[in-house]
Amino acid sequence: MSPIAVSVIHPDFQQVKKAGRPLHLLAAILIVANAFLYVQLPDASRFYFWAQLLVAADILVLIVAGKDLMSDSPRFNLFFRLTEVIVFSTFCILLLIRQDWIAGIIQAIVAGSFIYLFYNEKKTIDKERISIQHLGINIPGIPNDIFIPWVEITDVEITNAEIIMITRSEKIYRYELNRELSVDDLEIISQYKGYYLKN
Repeated sequence: MSPIAVSVIHPDFQQVKKAGRPLHLLAAILIVANAFLYVQLPDASRFYFWAQLLVAADILVLIVAGKDLMSDSPRFNLFFRLTEVIVFSTFCILLLIRQDWIAGIIQAIVAGSFIYLFYNEKKTIDKERISIQHLGINIPGIPNDIFIPWVEITDVEITNAEIIMITRSEKIYRYELNRELSVDDLEIISQYKGYYLKN
């Protein structure tokens, strides 16, 4: 039996995807605020000020004109999130170099939050699959995946629409399938059930 990955629609991952546009708007607002706070500093670089405004304008264009693009091309969305991380991190470094500790720490928290958001959005692209293997079943999650060894599983049910896993502690994991499983996939899962779920 070879391991199998079942594409699912994970509720937590869907929430992260839905939050993308409002969080891009928040990032654009924060970048504009940063730009105007930065330009008031003595010996502030006008180039950096205009670069921040340009990045904020790009993000706003993405929000307004590219709403379908963000859902159809998640890697494009991820690129803009990385850009936001770079802008916030740069501003944090500039403030800390100027020894503006409070503002620098606030920027570090904002940058850290966007790094965490970037990590979760990247995870939604790569890992919205349940992995069934010899050691057990791995369920993707935010922030961490859940691994359930076969000795903890009492049943695995699969329909055309969903997969349900029930553990010995009567916890039920239910996920909608992203696509209908092939006959070969169903056969592999049936083999795993037959081998590991002997009652």
